[in-house]
Amino acid sequence: MENSEKVRAVGNLDGEVARSDDNSDREEHSTSSEKTDRVSPSEENHSVTATDENRASTSADESTATSEDDYGCEHYKRKSKFVTPCCNKVYTCRFCHDEQETHTVNRKEVTELICVLCDTRQPVQATCQNCHCRFGKYTCLECNLFDDENKNQYHCDGCGICRVGGRDRFFHCAKCNMCLPVQLQNGHTCVENVSHANCPVCLEDIHTSRIPCHIPGCGHLLHRTCFEELLHSGHYACPTCQVSLLDMTDLWRFLDTEVYLTPMPEEYNDYKVDILCKDCHEECTVKYHVVGLKCLNCGSYNTCRVKRSPSPDHNALDEAAGGSSTGDMEQSQR
Repeated sequence: MENSEKVRAVGNLDGEVARSDDNSDREEHSTSSEKTDRVSPSEENHSVTATDENRASTSADESTATSEDDYGCEHYKRKSKFVTPCCNKVYTCRFCHDEQETHTVNRKEVTELICVLCDTRQPVQATCQNCHCRFGKYTCLECNLFDDENKNQYHCDGCGICRVGGRDRFFHCAKCNMCLPVQLQNGHTCVENVSHANCPVCLEDIHTSRIPCHIPGCGHLLHRTCFEELLHSGHYACPTCQVSLLDMTDLWRFLDTEVYLTPMPEEYNDYKVDILCKDCHEECTVKYHVVGLKCLNCGSYNTCRVKRSPSPDHNALDEAAGGSSTGDMEQSQR
């Protein structure tokens, strides 16, 4: 998404420059047409030559401005590159490095930068020691992070990294050890060091990921894109703890109707099974049904059997059999 936004921004800028040139061409053309009757052919030629020089000068200035704005990479817009301490190579950012190499780089260990405007190699600092340009409008020397785009960046001492979105919109939970939206400050499930783990779907790191996270009611994190893929695939339980990711009330009502409209065979009418509810974590004994096993405590169908097979009510079966099975057994033993 950020890459496409950058492409559109550059396209809009080029479009504005092109429209400005078109307007100036039309103005110059109309002015020279009005003066055609008053100037000699030599003067007219001289006027055209001056116009061409002005156009050439304007084009040169525009190309210079465009080249100055053409810096950074698809991940960050910045006026510096860093020398990797691990392999002594030059990359614009850690993502560019990690995409090309078989190992990862710790940007906090970077000690040298290269200015993209004057190509000066220097220690990590906010401005170039040679041309004095600022490497990024947002600068964090603790994370060695430079960015010329406004993303409401801020450095969180608790997380130990820079975050985007605005400091006033997030708070740091000491137990979860991560920044959470202020709306969850008094109503979220704390999971210790929850972000210092991999996404349970794609197995990529969450704490330093640039992909937004989804925070379900259980408190376990997963990438928002992975969460959406789970829903599209028909999986509605947390991959970590199996608690429902959404409000499933409508689905439970639908399953109630399906159970009512799908009677079990008579021999299964009195079968009981012990279940564990994954949503409320309560155990109970319910009638076995092929459609689903409903928790008697919270009404959820997100349950599992705690025994390998349904257990029949032996007293009811004996009453239905009327003791004939016992007589048959005695006869077979003879």
